[in-house]
Amino acid sequence: MESHLVFSDGFLVAVLVRMSDIHGDRAGMWFLEAGFGPVDHPDPPTFANLDEAQSWVEWRLECKR
Repeated sequence: MESHLVFSDGFLVAVLVRMSDIHGDRAGMWFLEAGFGPVDHPDPPTFANLDEAQSWVEWRLECKR
């Protein structure tokens, strides 16, 4: 399993996980496994790539400031 930790100002704000083949059409996409603070979300999104995920995290952080 491939994953990435996302930090902002030294704080962990998100854990992103790459979806495996068992997810069918979504295999290779990225999933918000856990979001903290302003990145927490009741319906965690999926992303086509890490750039899309990073943009979403940055947007969430900006919206909540």
